[in-house]
Amino acid sequence: MKISEIIYRDEYIFSQVNESTDINKITTSPTDADETTLLIIPNSKNISKAAFEENRPAAVICDAKAIIPDSVPKIIVDNPRLALSYAYYRFEEIDLNNIKLIGVTGTNGKTTTATFIKEILDYSGYKVGFIGTGKIEIGGECISDKNYSMTTPDPSLLYKALKKMLQADCDAIVMEVSSHSLALEKVAPLKFDYGIFTNLSQEHTDFHSDIEDYFLTKCRLFTRCKKSFFNVDDKYARRAYSDCQSQKVSVGALWDADVRAKNVENLGFLGSSYIYQWESYSCKIELNVAGIYNVYNSMLASAVCIDMGCRPCDVKAALSKITALPGRFEIINDEITVIIDYAHTDSAFYNIMKELNNLKGSSSLCVVFGCGGERDKSKRPRMAEISENFADRIIVTEDNSRKENPKDIICDIIRGFKNKSFTVCENRVSAIEEAIINANCGDIVAVIGKGAEKYNIDNNGYHDFDEKEIIKSALKKRKAAL
Repeated sequence: MKISEIIYRDEYIFSQVNESTDINKITTSPTDADETTLLIIPNSKNISKAAFEENRPAAVICDAKAIIPDSVPKIIVDNPRLALSYAYYRFEEIDLNNIKLIGVTGTNGKTTTATFIKEILDYSGYKVGFIGTGKIEIGGECISDKNYSMTTPDPSLLYKALKKMLQADCDAIVMEVSSHSLALEKVAPLKFDYGIFTNLSQEHTDFHSDIEDYFLTKCRLFTRCKKSFFNVDDKYARRAYSDCQSQKVSVGALWDADVRAKNVENLGFLGSSYIYQWESYSCKIELNVAGIYNVYNSMLASAVCIDMGCRPCDVKAALSKITALPGRFEIINDEITVIIDYAHTDSAFYNIMKELNNLKGSSSLCVVFGCGGERDKSKRPRMAEISENFADRIIVTEDNSRKENPKDIICDIIRGFKNKSFTVCENRVSAIEEAIINANCGDIVAVIGKGAEKYNIDNNGYHDFDEKEIIKSALKKRKAAL
């Protein structure tokens, strides 16, 4: 492909590159470059002339601050990250005009809402591409590797995945859109048919300057959507709804909204039910997935799918067939009940702990949790406070510590405790075993933070870690110890 087809004249400030230069590959790594490669440098702070001593690319796209040898042809742009996304978009020849593209954003509920949409569309006969936290699928087949952990992938992976979905003749693509991806221009070339705003609460203070910046970044999605759906029971989504200038639909159970949930019934571990109402149409939705907050996730999913043309009876049937979402309020029933959940924000942690506290009755509730390293540190003591308010037993442990010392993370957490006693067990396997083996019949043990992840990340990188299998093993040990 000619470089003139990858970056256009009105997109750069200055160029030394012949427009007819052939490009066979795009990369962001100087060590991966050769004479047919376009090297794009997203962050000029991470580059030096030494990087070009052994590898000379055909051209470099960078900002004016990047240190590039004079012998290397360069194109200067204002925003290299924007250029990177458009370069991959054009290089992979992405054309989504005949595919419905659905973007889901918010602090919590993105994966569940996106999964509900995927399941409804599957049931309705669509072939669906799915891009979500820790998983990329085409027609239900996973195409991402086992250590894939992003919510929205980097452009190098995102546009290759979209190309595969085009080649597979997908009818629709459902993708989670993170605030990072919006801020870093990962999805800049994409126009969405539908956008969804689930909710917003304090998160990612390691990346965003404050919650206002976080909110405004999320709202960027809805400037590129033909039609948007907002959970107006959430104050930030309600504000986004008010600000949205394109077609929009409000969804809620408490506030007056276009799509309403009435007669909501919490069935505990069995799920929930409600009357779904939009305009003159209404039907009873029965969810077999626990967590009362899934009413909102299912309403948003249903509204989008019905607007796409799915029959309401198929929406109702598809939702009723979903009995569990891996790592999302996933229930393992034994003599005790074990819950696996991905909640890693303090708001999501609050929601599930409150729900479990309401469901436990006379039983005891034990929670095992930690906090991720190199992520928002402000939530760590808040997680402790929440666990103290709802759990009878608390075990603080490690959870994807990355390059941070797990002991430092745990110290940050325990600063939030005020009154209740807690146990520290740094090794997560041992923490899970301790919680399960010492539980009494009928108790609830909630293992929170990792969900369906199949890995743990520490200072040495990724390691296989299947929490569900660890729990099953601990349950066997518990029986053997009785």
